Amino acid sequence: MNITTTTRRRWVAILAAATAVLLAACGGGGGIGGTGTGGDGTGGGGGGGGIGGTGAAYGEITGFGSVWVNGVRYDTSSASFRRDDDDNASQSDLRVGMVARVEGDATAGTATRVTVDSALKGRVEQAAADRYVVMGQTVTVDAGTRFENGVRPTLGDYVEVHGLPQTAGTVAATYIERKSTLATPPFVVTGFVAAHDTAASTFTVGALTVSYAGADVSDMPAGSWVGLAVEAKGSACAGTPVCGTLTASKVEPSGPRIASSPKAEIEGYVVSGTVSDFMVAGLRVLTTGSTVFEDGVAADFAIGTKLEAEGPITDGVMTATKVEFKAGARVEADVLTVVGDRITLAGLPGIEVQLTAQTELKDLASLADVVPGLHVRLRGRPVGDALVVATELEARSPDSDVDLRGSVSAATDPTLTILGVTIDTTGLPDSAFREEDVVIGRTAFFAALGNGRPVEAKGRRSGNTVIWEEFELED
Repeated sequence: MNITTTTRRRWVAILAAATAVLLAACGGGGGIGGTGTGGDGTGGGGGGGGIGGTGAAYGEITGFGSVWVNGVRYDTSSASFRRDDDDNASQSDLRVGMVARVEGDATAGTATRVTVDSALKGRVEQAAADRYVVMGQTVTVDAGTRFENGVRPTLGDYVEVHGLPQTAGTVAATYIERKSTLATPPFVVTGFVAAHDTAASTFTVGALTVSYAGADVSDMPAGSWVGLAVEAKGSACAGTPVCGTLTASKVEPSGPRIASSPKAEIEGYVVSGTVSDFMVAGLRVLTTGSTVFEDGVAADFAIGTKLEAEGPITDGVMTATKVEFKAGARVEADVLTVVGDRITLAGLPGIEVQLTAQTELKDLASLADVVPGLHVRLRGRPVGDALVVATELEARSPDSDVDLRGSVSAATDPTLTILGVTIDTTGLPDSAFREEDVVIGRTAFFAALGNGRPVEAKGRRSGNTVIWEEFELED
């Protein structure tokens, strides 16, 4: 039987803190993709290894059908499954929204192992409409967060949380399950180490203190763990529902480590560094004068920015050939009006585009050539919901095509708002709604939307009205 899963093409920022330090401490660590090795001691020692084999990906399960990672379909008919500590799990134990690691052969398109690890297991210490606190970590929820059986947990409930670490002490939840209460439930925290006291055998993760005096730490490096991403497990918490202090039975490195790969795409949040040398998605990234910046310019770089870096990885360091700012906007349409340094676009009421001296012009001699009726394609940086500062503006041949790509600020079937433009999808067939070039239908499309989720909308202009034809979820 061919059992497969579809994963969003997204590399999770599960090690988004000083992985270069971890790799050095572990003698190189393990690897993801390319020729990276690990897990058997050949790629490095003492750090728990990494993902070996010929390729791997880490991302959120968005459906069941086939695994798509960086344009490669993975057949999982011969794959083994692991969920947390259960090596005998099966595909039926997985849920949409869980974060999975897929190992396999990218060339052959086959997966050999699918692993799901929860980010947190513990009691709800605080509960609000848009966030929880679990194990001292802030858990943010939005329209894209899935709850098992639609049940939202309440104060004191024991829960399992899957999601994407945003910053130290914060997890953007993609899936939450309320579990049965046990007398001594397993507690799990994943995050970045701070305030490591080697003499007292304690450290903090967010607001939680972890005591590891009696724990198995054989996979951890010697010396300070500050900044490292770890997973701590135990069955003893100091308080209810606020844990306060977790007495750990095991502490180990968390998430994938990348050693070498001829080509990789890494997406995540910038946690430290400068535009020329920074940490993102657990990887040290270097840029050069040849690095291409998309949907922004080098000056847009900032700590906390979500971006995708692409390039070869050598000895745990990527030299980026391309850096794409994920919150960027892309628009293709006719210029409607030009007033000073601002333009509006035909069929897209609500968007105003600002042109600056830093806007890169293509097939245009100067900004004076930007006139009403000119068909353009632009990239830029959204400022608020209705202004885009253009980083690139290209003159195109006359065309009725309209393309709008940006973050969704509101969505209730059948309408959604992208960059201030409200679009009514009434009457469109299921085939108009896609993800990763795969038709997912209207219901799944709107269910997957959360504020901030990028969407590309395509259509044709008729007068000053756009006839929308296709919508695609992006990462």
